[in-house]
Amino acid sequence: MIIAELRQEIESGLLPAGTVLKQEVLAERFGVSRQPVRQALDRLLAIGLLRRRPDRSLAVLGLNGEEARELAEIRAALETAALRASMPALTDSDLRKARRLNEDLVEEEDPSVLEELDIAFHTALYGRCANARLLSMIEELRRESRRAYTRQPKGSDDRAILYAEHGDIIAACERRDPDEAASALSRHLQQTTARLTREG
Repeated sequence: MIIAELRQEIESGLLPAGTVLKQEVLAERFGVSRQPVRQALDRLLAIGLLRRRPDRSLAVLGLNGEEARELAEIRAALETAALRASMPALTDSDLRKARRLNEDLVEEEDPSVLEELDIAFHTALYGRCANARLLSMIEELRRESRRAYTRQPKGSDDRAILYAEHGDIIAACERRDPDEAASALSRHLQQTTARLTREG
């Protein structure tokens, strides 16, 4: 319960980036001892929602607007490279899987499942790039720039835009046009960051 509630508050922005989470305050809030709070914080640290500060305290992981934009530029460079490298080996089955994931994504109501679908969508397109280190770097940067999936609920404009942008990437891949696919992916990453930083 503690993990679920704190995760929802972090991902919705109720607990903004940089907020220090104090065990004693949380223990009092939830009416428990410090041990379950410590376990919950360790779990949130492990899944990339918190960071450990130099004084050993834990704070909500996140970026300010400028940092988020810088990170989006780096992600665009790496992810378009992965997409270009993957494209010659992409199969029709890979593209059908990406389309199916995008269809599932537009209907999903659970933000945590939406995140998993989004990751799986991108993995379906990048996964054949044959560069494990590049994929690992992309995953690390994705964790650093966690997206607020709770701000993209089913039926919202943001969800519709996410679906359409993914569709543009797939369509370019289906045409086997690496330049257009890379351009569509870069726009998607930059515009998603712009939307979320504007809202947050």
